[in-house]
Amino acid sequence: MSNEDIIRLLKDFKYHLQQLESNLGYDYQVARTFLNKNRPLVEKVLKKAGTLKYVHVAPPPLFGGYMMKNVNPLDLLFDSQYGLDIRSHLSDFIEQTIGIIEADSTFASKLDGKPQDVRDYDVWSLIHPSITEVSMKRMKDGYFADAVESACKALNARVREIVQDQTGQELDGASLMRRAFSPSNPVIRIASLATKSGHDVQQGYMDIFAGVMTGIRNPKAHDNETITKEDAFRKLMLMSLLMYKIDERSIEV
Repeated sequence: MSNEDIIRLLKDFKYHLQQLESNLGYDYQVARTFLNKNRPLVEKVLKKAGTLKYVHVAPPPLFGGYMMKNVNPLDLLFDSQYGLDIRSHLSDFIEQTIGIIEADSTFASKLDGKPQDVRDYDVWSLIHPSITEVSMKRMKDGYFADAVESACKALNARVREIVQDQTGQELDGASLMRRAFSPSNPVIRIASLATKSGHDVQQGYMDIFAGVMTGIRNPKAHDNETITKEDAFRKLMLMSLLMYKIDERSIEV
């Protein structure tokens, strides 16, 4: 069920509510049947939106009598107590809910109460554009290992271009990464080397960049390896992080 389907249901429910008050020849039984049939789903929607409010129903003070507390207004559709205009209240709740749904494109997907997972989330909005460019179509086509390998190659190519431009050296893979990010003489500086902590960060990222080339790129390039979609996304997220670290770089000249 989509957002549009839910909104259509709510509008129809409100329409039949209003027809209960009509004296224009509308079939009361048609309205009653529709409202009874769709009440469970409408109640679920209102509760999910947080618009369903329980009410207290009391007789006029002059007459006295029993007060009904915390009553679900949907229980009073056909039996309004003490002249309470419960249908107007419900119409207001429905209008509020429609507004909430129109403002939340994911409302329908959350209605079943299941937590959002990686399949529902726009993972690509978090991944570096350079990785998205080479990997997204491959992922969608089911070529998960190929998507990871392409991301590794893109990362390697970007670092190689920077190093070659700055030093004239033509390196590749782990040796390229150790030359580029070496804390003793970095081409790409991603932390201040004036402090021990900065030195440690530079060393740590050098090891991560080199580790990606040794532990992720090389097995993908040389073995006919099959990996899951979830594992592929984990690896793409790691390489995306590294791409963003390069964006933040300082280049040593």
